[in-house]
Amino acid sequence: MEECLQLTLSGEVLINIQVNPGSNKSGPIGYDQWTKRLKLAVRAKAEGGKANNAVIYTLSELLKVPKRDLDIVTGHKSRTKQIKVSNQDIQLIKKALKYSIK
Repeated sequence: MEECLQLTLSGEVLINIQVNPGSNKSGPIGYDQWTKRLKLAVRAKAEGGKANNAVIYTLSELLKVPKRDLDIVTGHKSRTKQIKVSNQDIQLIKKALKYSIK
């Protein structure tokens, strides 16, 4: 599952995710080993940026990081996104993801 994470030269962590908007629950629903993406469900529908806001909120809760440290880098209008996590250690992010996806 660690393949969905990248460490940048400036020390930020990039997470590749695939979002399932309009789901009946919010949270991680697995890992796609072929696309190397974390699969994340959110309740919000993909309209008017609601799903993007839900992605940031859900990842903030999952990783136990402030929302201000999360930013959508690519995929604002796509289900596949890349999220930048600032001011956090990659090892703590790996641990949180492993704990949440069993």
